[in-house]
Amino acid sequence: MKFIISLLLAFLFFTAETQAQEKESAGPVQIGVAKAVPSQALSRKKLTPPQTNFKLYNPRKTGINKIVPGKGLPKQKNSKIQDQKGAIPGKAPIFSFDAAISQSTPTDPTGVAGRNHYVNAWNSAFSIFDKSGNQLVAPMSLSSIGGEFNGETDGDPIVLYDEFADRFVIMQFSDTQEDGSDTPAGLLIAVSQGSDPINSGWFTYRFNTNALPDYPKISVWSDGYYITTNKNPLSPQGEQIIYVLEREQMLAGGSAQFLSFPLPGIQNNGFYSPAGFNAVGKIPPPPGNAPIIYMQDDAWSGVNEDHLKLWLVNVNWQSPGSSIISESQQLGASEGVTPFISTFDGGNFSNLAQPNDAADVDALQAAMMYMTPYRRFATHNSAVMNFVVDVDPGAPKHAGIRWYELRQQSDGGPWAVHQEGTYAPDKSDRFSGSIGIDTEGNIGLGFTILDDSPANPIYPSIRYTGRYPQDALGQMTIREQSIVEGLSPNPDNRYGDYAHISVDAADGVTFWHNAEYFEGVQRINKVGVFKIAPDANNDVGVVAFISPINATLGQSEEVSISVRNFGRSAQSGFEVSFSVDGGQTFTETFTETIDALSTAEFTFSQTVDMSNVGQEYQITATTNLLNDQAENNDSFTETIINLPPKDVGVTSIDSPFTDQNLTSSEEVTVTIENFGGAPQENIPVSYVIGNNLKVNEVFTGVVPVGEQRSYTFNKEANLSVSGSYKIIAQTNLEGDFDTSNDAEEKTIANLNCIPEGSDCAFGDGISYFELGDILNERIPCGDGYEDFTGNSTELDRSKGTFSVTVQSYFAENDSEQFSMWIDLNDDAVFSDDEMVITSQVIPLKNNPFTFEFSLPLDAPLGQHLLRIRAGDVGFSGDLNDPCSVMAYGATHDYSVEIVDSTLDLEDFLLSEAKLYVLSDVGNKFKFVLETSFEDPLRITVFNIVGQQMLENEVLNQGSGYTYELDMSYAARGVYLVRVGTRKVGKVKRFIVK
Repeated sequence: MKFIISLLLAFLFFTAETQAQEKESAGPVQIGVAKAVPSQALSRKKLTPPQTNFKLYNPRKTGINKIVPGKGLPKQKNSKIQDQKGAIPGKAPIFSFDAAISQSTPTDPTGVAGRNHYVNAWNSAFSIFDKSGNQLVAPMSLSSIGGEFNGETDGDPIVLYDEFADRFVIMQFSDTQEDGSDTPAGLLIAVSQGSDPINSGWFTYRFNTNALPDYPKISVWSDGYYITTNKNPLSPQGEQIIYVLEREQMLAGGSAQFLSFPLPGIQNNGFYSPAGFNAVGKIPPPPGNAPIIYMQDDAWSGVNEDHLKLWLVNVNWQSPGSSIISESQQLGASEGVTPFISTFDGGNFSNLAQPNDAADVDALQAAMMYMTPYRRFATHNSAVMNFVVDVDPGAPKHAGIRWYELRQQSDGGPWAVHQEGTYAPDKSDRFSGSIGIDTEGNIGLGFTILDDSPANPIYPSIRYTGRYPQDALGQMTIREQSIVEGLSPNPDNRYGDYAHISVDAADGVTFWHNAEYFEGVQRINKVGVFKIAPDANNDVGVVAFISPINATLGQSEEVSISVRNFGRSAQSGFEVSFSVDGGQTFTETFTETIDALSTAEFTFSQTVDMSNVGQEYQITATTNLLNDQAENNDSFTETIINLPPKDVGVTSIDSPFTDQNLTSSEEVTVTIENFGGAPQENIPVSYVIGNNLKVNEVFTGVVPVGEQRSYTFNKEANLSVSGSYKIIAQTNLEGDFDTSNDAEEKTIANLNCIPEGSDCAFGDGISYFELGDILNERIPCGDGYEDFTGNSTELDRSKGTFSVTVQSYFAENDSEQFSMWIDLNDDAVFSDDEMVITSQVIPLKNNPFTFEFSLPLDAPLGQHLLRIRAGDVGFSGDLNDPCSVMAYGATHDYSVEIVDSTLDLEDFLLSEAKLYVLSDVGNKFKFVLETSFEDPLRITVFNIVGQQMLENEVLNQGSGYTYELDMSYAARGVYLVRVGTRKVGKVKRFIVK
């Protein structure tokens, strides 16, 4: 006890000491100078195309991210999270275009719009477009820039537009060379010599940094280019993290000084990414007090409260040694910062699930996402920023975007949180955000969305939202818009590693967002161009129905609408109307005044009859403003359903999962959804595994209309025997309106081996698989094993031969080969006699190739596991050992249902029968076969090594076949029981304890 008290006192003393510390400051750690190396205009040079083959850039090191388990807030979902999409209709993208197609992993998409050009870059190349999306300079290696960039393609590029100088800046890092040359690690910077990035030429610089300046992000301030890095992630205190480059000299092509600074008082969890404020607009900030900002998570050691931490950098180029960085502010709970969780999976870099069991994607945690724009307005200065958070600590991982607008009332004054939001409007994951603010104060947020739910699968896709300055604070009010919907999963866990939004320097209101999506093995950088600012003076429209809503409705439903003024002029005295199902139109007058870019409510005096239960009513409301300049947004239509009071169902089976060594006590958890128009409670719910007895229980909680609740059964499932299991869960609510949505089905397997750990990053393995009704395209790489047991097809054993088609992204010297097994005896062991394809060569990469196989004529009917393997047999690992880990390859599991079309009626009835094994105390068992078959059958019991323990006749008792068996004298272990004819039967396992 004394020891514990001493520790507690020491901890309290340390905490008090930490809280009482004064703000720290530091001078430069490094002072240096770099000479400019001019390079010719791109138009006068022979440019080098980029490499097109797969390359992994700057691999993330796992295991260095650290949190304190159990420490930190919040402990539950925050009520301030925006959990609904914005109601204001957004504008579709003006246009979009593919900026890069690459196998670089990740691509690190970046790009900015200047006055006449859009310059983009990725790992490790660049190209240039005009402002209509036409490519002017084809993809070229970054080394093509020449000068200090000559031969350099190490990656992490950033493109910057210095709006105050009308120049483009391109940056990449330079790692220590592997060839033993004396080229040190550093930062490479190219500054265009004029406003034309194609014809102006470039000034190039190399700034040596002593160690790799990982994940560098560059920003503009009046007195320098400021660069933040992820240097020394294990112990950043006192190390070089911030670099400041002498901007004025670089613009002139002179010798430029540079300084490096630590971040005094920083805490981190390993990988980290602070951000510098990037000045945009017409008027630059005054020199000095350049802000650096980073999150501080109270789940990390040394941090007592979630907060945003600001440092100020003041450089003196005449006396560099007197330059200083100082802690400035901590914006915590009392300043409007709501607690957040910035770290996923304890710091692991595989976090967000993709459809089709593809590799989990890196959420880009603990990073201030690029960029952090700073813009000056007449009454204040604003800076916007974002990072990813886990929005609900009490539930499975759910990524949302935490965003901020900070405001400063006067130059040099303190910064304050003007607004904070967490954008997580539904169950999908949103991450890799990039945020901008235009000259009118409109905020645009681009991001990636991802969802692995079977009902709504979304491959990594690029979307955007936004808000107007007049809108309610903390809300992205504009309805989410799509730039591009993904076609494939990410074939690797690395994503991004960032996205990049910029505001067009020519008009100050058009956003250009550049991010990554996938098609097969190709990573594509898509640029979406959109605008939030209004285009017209006179423009109103209906944006939503406030009532009626989907519910149990009556004969006199009130119709209320939300009317939006999209224009720049206030509006009043215009007509509004509505109709239901194309019937009579009711018109009334909106007499109040709606200010520009504002929303108001209007309730019609006319009511409507929506009392027909189950009917869908299509209701349309329209504004009729004279001289409306954008009539395409006048109307809003919605389908309203008169929901029956009672309609619930199981929408997903959330556990158990396919795995090794499942036990006799596996939790069964389901999601129950209320599809009806009234809250429901005391809902009967059940599950059944295979032909076992149904488990019936009651969910006693309340499920509100349109919501879901999770329920874990008290009765656990016995899945200890290897093999596959079909689980059916359903609700059994009396008077349920639609029983078709009551049940959900899931197939899992207790496998004797799961060969994870293979490497298929070079294209080895299986990218395409087709067998009967199974069609699995663009299969991700993952970690070498994928569970597709939920995908099943029928194989008619009477047909003789079958065709299976596979494809691989790799094939060389006949080394890529394919094997396949079907677990015919259902023991989850893929034995040699169950191998149906052995070491067949996949001759060409990216081309489907078809193999044939056959089944034994007496192959057991019913569902079985199917395993496939493909890989490079020239390296370690045995392709034909279904459990070994291949160095380069992949293993996948599916399900097949073996049927026989030649069976007569009696055989068919038996094949469809259900066999149950019921156990009682003392190892007493009762076997029940439910079927409409009537003739005598044979029951046989075997032990696990195949020895027959008994054989007997069993008769139909009128409701099925039953047989009681005393096994109290038998040895402990696993047994098999078979009931049927000699030709067709049902088999179940049971355990004697």
